[in-house]
Amino acid sequence: MFWDYIFLIRPTLLVPVWTFFLIGYARGGGEGRFFLSIFAYSLLMGGVYILNQIVDRETDRINKKLFLLSEGIIPLKHAWCEMILLFVASLTLSFLFPVPYRIFFFISFIFGILYSAPPARFKGRPLLDLFSNAFGYGVLNFGIGYLTSGEFTWKIFLYSLPYFFAVGGVFINTTIPDIPGDREAGEITTGVWLGEKKCLFLSTIFIFISLVLSIILKDILCLIAASVSLPLFLYALLRPSRKSVLISIRIGAPILTLAVCFLYPLFFPVLLLLYLSMRIYYKKRFNYDYPTLTR
Repeated sequence: MFWDYIFLIRPTLLVPVWTFFLIGYARGGGEGRFFLSIFAYSLLMGGVYILNQIVDRETDRINKKLFLLSEGIIPLKHAWCEMILLFVASLTLSFLFPVPYRIFFFISFIFGILYSAPPARFKGRPLLDLFSNAFGYGVLNFGIGYLTSGEFTWKIFLYSLPYFFAVGGVFINTTIPDIPGDREAGEITTGVWLGEKKCLFLSTIFIFISLVLSIILKDILCLIAASVSLPLFLYALLRPSRKSVLISIRIGAPILTLAVCFLYPLFFPVLLLLYLSMRIYYKKRFNYDYPTLTR
């Protein structure tokens, strides 16, 4: 089925990609080849997400998620071909941009490979999995957006700090629901290594740091997101349960995306269209309600 190959790139994970791209783009001045840049970076990250599923087929089967490869709906050979095509196309397009942009782009590519592929496999190494996500989205993704519309400056790393900690906080909580499956598969993630209680404490600290940095740097977008998210993370810390953890992720994380919609109003109908298309696809294809807030 054609749509299987579209959804293999995991469109829900492209939402944070677009979010941090837009934040960086706005911070850089809001000019430049916007559509070409965001298209190229979306292709790159789509390839990264396919690689992640290829390597994690067994873990995904245990955790009963991401059916397309774990259940053999899409042949493995086809997934490899789609991934390679996306990588080649995205890296080729990156050469239409200046050198600093290409450097950030290539580092994103390398991190995407190291995150999933053995022997490095940062995804299965405590703290490295956390750093890869926080740096990958909060710094590199942000930087790609910034460099689309602005010239390189070391201040990129300063401006990205609140997002580094915001992404890190959310990521820590995402490892918690997968602890049983990851432990069974022999994966030592940050969640497995720290355990649920320490993860919830650390994630709350990260969100708090993000809030403080947002105030210092006068970053209104991250300030809004961190202010709304912190009570959700505190609640998950004080009343730990699968539901409270998932709510901290699935409500806390999208707050930043919704804040970006005020900056770029056309982003909201794009998100709405994506949400509706995914609801329809998963319901008709698998009789499965996804995305949801609690599962």
